[in-house]
Amino acid sequence: MNVSASLNNTLTHDELLKDVISYVEQEFNPDESKNLRVVAHPLDSRITIRECDQDLSFYVAKSRTFTRQFPVKVKCATEKNSWKVYVQVSVAEMIETLVTNQTIAKGNTVDIDMVEVELVEARRVKDRSSNDISSIVGGRALKNIQRGYQIGQNDVCLVCKGDDVSIIAKNGGMMIKTSGTAIENGAKGESIKVKNNSSSRIVKGIVGDLREIYVNL
Repeated sequence: MNVSASLNNTLTHDELLKDVISYVEQEFNPDESKNLRVVAHPLDSRITIRECDQDLSFYVAKSRTFTRQFPVKVKCATEKNSWKVYVQVSVAEMIETLVTNQTIAKGNTVDIDMVEVELVEARRVKDRSSNDISSIVGGRALKNIQRGYQIGQNDVCLVCKGDDVSIIAKNGGMMIKTSGTAIENGAKGESIKVKNNSSSRIVKGIVGDLREIYVNL
């Protein structure tokens, strides 16, 4: 990367910071397998950056593991115009998480326009949160949920006590479907009791999609 500069040029600082960000992204995530947020902190406005006749070199400590903040050394190594500057960089891994964009009262249905996917810093993502919208939308809130809350599947019941549900039994290529009534609340993947309306038997099944229960034949 070749960055030209003129004395005390603010835009030059900005261009240098952009190149530092590109270097750090490539260094830590060459396969673009993660969502990284890289922030290069502004240089002191009194720092002079002179023109460099060759590509700038960027360095970060080789022993460094993934940390939130560290310096990157930028160096111009020409014989007549040698200089270096350190840029402080913050790096955070971001994770897609469902966050509520409005208050949802207990018992209300969670509609698709009540939640949105946000990139949240990994260390701030709650264990209970989810990025699976199918495990949330259409269910009913099990408590009052505030705006900005990282919502998870255990915050809603996709099958709620008293709901009319579909009981689905699969065995190989055969599928039997009948109606039932939920005896308990259940989140996606949970095992709950349900009554088969045809036989009045109480069976246990796994909550699948909205108001669907899967049982073994």
